[in-house]
Amino acid sequence: MAFRTVRARLLALMVLVVLPIAVVAAVTATVTYRSVLASIEATQVQTVGNFAVRTRIWYRETLRSLLTAMAAVKASEGAAVCDAIASRIVEDATGFEFVSIRVGDRPACQASRGVEITPGTLGAILTSFRQRQRVASWIGTDLADSRYGQILIGQKRFLGVHARQDATAVGGPIEALLLVDSATLDRSFDLGTITPGVVVGLIQTPDQVIIARGAPEEDPSWLPREEFTGTGTTRWEGVSRGGGRAAFAAQAVAMPDLYILARFDQAAERAAFLQFVALLLTPLVTLAVLFAAYSLAIDSNLIRWIRGIEAAAVASTSQAPKPAPVDPAMPEDIRRVSEAFNRLTAEQADRLEKLDATVGANRHLVRELHHRVKNSLQVVQSYLGLARREHGDFHRGVLSEVEAKVQVLSIAYRHALAQGEMRPVELRPMLDEIAAMLAGLMRSGTPWVSVSAPEGIALVIDRAIPLGLLVVEVAGSIQRADGEARIDIAVSPDGAAGMLLAIETGADVPDAADTRVVHGLLRQLEATLARSAGGRSLGEWHVPL
Repeated sequence: MAFRTVRARLLALMVLVVLPIAVVAAVTATVTYRSVLASIEATQVQTVGNFAVRTRIWYRETLRSLLTAMAAVKASEGAAVCDAIASRIVEDATGFEFVSIRVGDRPACQASRGVEITPGTLGAILTSFRQRQRVASWIGTDLADSRYGQILIGQKRFLGVHARQDATAVGGPIEALLLVDSATLDRSFDLGTITPGVVVGLIQTPDQVIIARGAPEEDPSWLPREEFTGTGTTRWEGVSRGGGRAAFAAQAVAMPDLYILARFDQAAERAAFLQFVALLLTPLVTLAVLFAAYSLAIDSNLIRWIRGIEAAAVASTSQAPKPAPVDPAMPEDIRRVSEAFNRLTAEQADRLEKLDATVGANRHLVRELHHRVKNSLQVVQSYLGLARREHGDFHRGVLSEVEAKVQVLSIAYRHALAQGEMRPVELRPMLDEIAAMLAGLMRSGTPWVSVSAPEGIALVIDRAIPLGLLVVEVAGSIQRADGEARIDIAVSPDGAAGMLLAIETGADVPDAADTRVVHGLLRQLEATLARSAGGRSLGEWHVPL
């Protein structure tokens, strides 16, 4: 399992609980944010649509008044009646400043509310309207070719409505122009209070602001840098001419160059984003705090007590043991485990104390036993020395060899117990002492056994004694064969877990190491033959350490 500790498993369980809640909270916040954004965009588009509908209604009603006058003029006879109809329209309709109606080749009948328009100016206005793109009818029946636009005469602005009907059975083609004071549409354009940060205007391309709400009409800084060229309702985000980033929405009123344009300062979007951040962070922060509190509760109520028990368990194996913590603030089940651990530790300490006492007693007994053995060997050695000195030369060689073997046992035990307890025997000092002992017993103090051994090679006493007896056995055979021959004993490392034992002599005794006693001692050493006897060499053996 990937989670091997209690803390990791409990935190993983908490993550499994917290993570789905966090995902649901994030999805809910995102869906809410998108829904609010969609609602804001729909409201912005609807705002533009409301102003566009109001503007179209105003233009439709104005066109209807003009079409009614055209029908009356077309059905009348004489210029006087035509002039009377034109005058009546201007007088009765609020905001109608100038009207001109021409039927066929007849002179145009005109009426004005104080507006001075020369024939040349009128002709230029009519020509500009004729060149405009025809506006589709909004009243269901296309009764005339209609066009709309803004006209500037002197320092005053007018909204122009131009209508034209082709020749019919009665009379010829009829063309009419109506100029309306822009203040009339300005009053109809008012849909109530404009939200701060919102600017709505009736725009005639490229940048003529006819009517505006939320900003002065003479200030074009709120207009977008890019020009609106769509035919329906469009919303986009861009940069205004004043440099600020905002959302824009536009809808055409009369193609190609009359449309409603609105700018929104994105305060609603920023508020929606802040709401989204709040909706997202509030549950996430709550879950994070809950996770931290849960983790802290695990550490304070569980992990720190477990670590205390672990520390006590580790300390129990050292020289400074300490009990596991027991505190009234601990959970009851963990406190019972801690108390049980302390009882177990106390019992183990008692057993170890008794065991140490027993081991100490056993060590003392073993040392005493080995001392008894060493003392017994010294007693045997003393009797053999007395016997050797009292008997003649015939028995002296045999008794010397027996005494040497007893001294090997004494030397081995003395080196093994040199530090107060049984340890492996260092070969170099032991073999040196055996060589000196053989010189004193068999050659009257003349050194005739040489030893070559590196420091650091040691054997347990059960194998060191056979090695010493082997040296004495071979030395005895050489002494009996040639009383003047020397013996060279060489010990050298042979790998990480072994040594080489080589014996050489100057006497011609090739079978000195080929006896039943020597073979038995080699078996006790677990030695294997590495090189057979030949020349001065009595053989070479590999001995495992």
